[in-house]
Amino acid sequence: MEEKKDFEIEISKLKNKLNQIFDNYSNKMEQPEPLDEIQWVPDMDVLENKDEILIKVDIPGMKPDDIELSISENRLQIKGEREIKPEREDENYHFMERGHGKFLRRVNLPVLVNNDNIKASYKDGVLTIRLSKLNKEKIGKVNIAV
Repeated sequence: MEEKKDFEIEISKLKNKLNQIFDNYSNKMEQPEPLDEIQWVPDMDVLENKDEILIKVDIPGMKPDDIELSISENRLQIKGEREIKPEREDENYHFMERGHGKFLRRVNLPVLVNNDNIKASYKDGVLTIRLSKLNKEKIGKVNIAV
């Protein structure tokens, strides 16, 4: 049973890496870091209602200052790094399932958004980004509120 779980974890990691590769190819954007430096891909949901695009990203154990959001040409980029620090010097991991290290997610937004009205919050390990829909495109940077 445990062997099946290990296999499912490895398949999930492979799926995340392949999704990232295909996302980067379909976005036709340059990869800012070599792919082998991206160590994990956080889970993400993208929802749309009549007024906004809502994005939720699971990245527990991080500080808002360690997360970088940017938007350009109607593409949202979420980038950061989560470090694992042992609490004691004599700790040894038997296995690790939680992702750590550098991550990068890019989202092609389904509609144009108002870059002046983007709200980002981080609570209980979930980054929530609210993007108001707009008819014309601008370029800008986003700050995360705690």
